[in-house]
Parts: sequence; structure tokens; C-alpha cells
Amino acid sequence: MTTLKRNWGIMGIMFIAALLLMPATQARAETMKCRLVSYLVKAEWSPVGDVKGHVVGFYSRRGLAFFENGEVATFSNRGWFDSTRGKGSYQGYNLYTFEDGSTTIGRVQGTLTPIEGTEQRSIEGTQEFIIGTGRFEGIKGSGTHKGKQVIPYSKEKDLHGDAYYDVINTYTLPSK
Repeated sequence: MTTLKRNWGIMGIMFIAALLLMPATQARAETMKCRLVSYLVKAEWSPVGDVKGHVVGFYSRRGLAFFENGEVATFSNRGWFDSTRGKGSYQGYNLYTFEDGSTTIGRVQGTLTPIEGTEQRSIEGTQEFIIGTGRFEGIKGSGTHKGKQVIPYSKEKDLHGDAYYDVINTYTLPSK
């Protein structure tokens, strides 16, 4: 009987120790919010030929991300779009580079919708992190972005498609 009590005692201590250590090994979800301001570096497109105004193309954007915690990161985005008269979809990859050299890369997708009575477009989409470096190594998570193209892109008028987005990402990092 003494051996049975001792075994139950040891198992109880191990169970309590496991419960106490569990929070230290689980990743805690963090929220990353920022205002992203960017412009088109390059955009090229070709007509599809099925209906008037239907184009597909590639784009490259650059800008800055201003985070709630005061950090600033550079931003670049490369992707492709499918649009009919300014309404359509886009997909691509976002790269944030922070001042300490850490980076995150996410796969993005979303929609462009013309704002009636203007040449502007609303922008709304999602992101999924695919890799991180430095303090973001092992990042997992996703988020949303919503914004507006304030100035349309025009080669003839030398306008660069200036836009802003409000970004909310939730992520976890592996425990150290």
C-alpha cells in the first residue's frame, strides 16, 4: 500500500509541475496594428480582350508602416491584379523590414473597389505570415487590411497611386 501511495504522490507532483510549466511553453497571441502608407513604384498591365476595361498586370509598391507601439518599418509589396474598370482582385507578398533588421513576409490577397464619383478605390484584404527573421523568426498568424487609394496611378500625369491601409495582424512566435 505504501508503494501505491508513493506512486500516486509522484504522479500528482508531476501533474502539478506540468500544469505550472504549461503556460511558459505555450505561445501567446500578439496583435500588431499599423497605418501603412505606400505608393506604386511600377505597374504594368495588358488588356484581356474579353470586355472593355478588363486588364491583368503586375505591380510593385513601397512605403512606411507606422506601428501603434511607435516602431516604423519599411514596406514593399509585389503582386499581380485582375481588374475591370478599376474593380477587381489582387494577390502578392508584403515585406516589412524593421529598424533592428527583423523582417516579416506575408502572402496577401484582396479586392479593389472604385469609390463612386471619384478616381479613388477602396482596398480590403487579408494576409497570412509565411516567414519571419530576427525577433520574428518562426512567426505564424494572419490579419486584415483596409484602406484607400487616395491618388490614382497615371503614367501621363506622373501620379504614383498613393494609398494608405489600416492593418491588424495577430501572430504567435515559438517559445524560446
